[in-house]
Amino acid sequence: MFAEIKNSLKELYLSDPRPWIIGFSGGKDSTMVASLIFDVAASIPKEKRTKTISVVCTDTRVEIPAIVEMIEGTLLKMRRFSDTADLNLQVHLLRPPSEQSFWVNIIGRGYPPPNRTFRWCTQRMKIDPVNNFVERQLGRTGQAILHLGARSSESSSRAQTLAGIELKNGLRRHPNLPRVDVSNPIEHLTTGEVWAYLLQNNPPWGGSNQDLYRLYKDAGGGECPIHIDSSTPSCGNSRFGCWTCTVVERDKASEGLLASGDERMESMLEFRELLLEIQDPANGFREPMRMNNQPGNGPIKIEGRRKLLRELLKLQDTVKLRLISDEELLLIQQLWKSAHKPDDGRGVARIINAHSGLPMHDLRNSSRLRKLEAEVADELSLSADTLQRLVAKVEEFSENNRAHGLPAELKRILEYDINQLTTDGSPQE
Repeated sequence: MFAEIKNSLKELYLSDPRPWIIGFSGGKDSTMVASLIFDVAASIPKEKRTKTISVVCTDTRVEIPAIVEMIEGTLLKMRRFSDTADLNLQVHLLRPPSEQSFWVNIIGRGYPPPNRTFRWCTQRMKIDPVNNFVERQLGRTGQAILHLGARSSESSSRAQTLAGIELKNGLRRHPNLPRVDVSNPIEHLTTGEVWAYLLQNNPPWGGSNQDLYRLYKDAGGGECPIHIDSSTPSCGNSRFGCWTCTVVERDKASEGLLASGDERMESMLEFRELLLEIQDPANGFREPMRMNNQPGNGPIKIEGRRKLLRELLKLQDTVKLRLISDEELLLIQQLWKSAHKPDDGRGVARIINAHSGLPMHDLRNSSRLRKLEAEVADELSLSADTLQRLVAKVEEFSENNRAHGLPAELKRILEYDINQLTTDGSPQE
């Protein structure tokens, strides 16, 4: 059975000139696929070993720490083994850009924490980084084969997804990248067969799979699959995923790791409870109007965003991990300037200073400029907050070197503030 999979991969390697991409998540299934392909590449005579192979792993920046630590160690071993064995294999750890990070979207833009009906995180933090990498690597006309560890026995939804895509020479067309075909070498294996292979065969890059097995045992979970489209199931149901995940009722993987002695997870689980509290409109942290200016549960209020940032900085100190970058903090400050009831442009700096006593040399918003804004707003019969939001939105688009969509955003701000003024019956505070 395992020999047949290797023979099929070897035949594909030699008969199809397209480069390969391995989707690696660090879990059992993607580890088995990577092991099989490493073995196949090493078995090819050196003079025929011309195919470029790229291992691609996504780090959302909010992955469970124990998983990140294991993955980073594995990727390092992969690089060293490839260099030593001359496999023509590259390893890439992908992350979403800061402007699309979890914290910039939630604390900066006020996106509510994801739920089953609004799972915005998957596209921005998992799918887009992989798709952007593939497009950069291949150019406009390039083609490739993407190997994934998807198995039909994982779940009924996964089986339906795999069965619903037309097969051609054992490959499926990628749903978003028309020049990429998808390979699922272990599609028909059971979970028991995957573990049997891993525990009987050490990974080609060195070490053993005992640590991986122990991690699964401690967490009681499964891997969060590499995502290629929005139909891929979320990382709930005891899967390794983001410690911030609010899509599931319980984060069993984090709970299992805590029970097994990873004390960091206690504070992280407490922060997750705060995210759930912020997510629930009954707790008063959500705007009463959506971003499209329709009535409903809208973005997180600026008070809620401040609370999240203060607690996140405390969490960093407790777990002794860098959870948010300076670039993200600067982006958050910029976004707060265009939020409903915006701060004066120094809110993030004040929170950081109150937390650590250190100054933050952030965005330019002097008292003189604020006074000038108030005077201009009065002349235009606008509230100072509305004018500040409009200016901040223009700055945001300018810094990103884009103009498309700016008029619509400015119109949205004006409509939103007018609606809020009508609803409140009084000028904005």
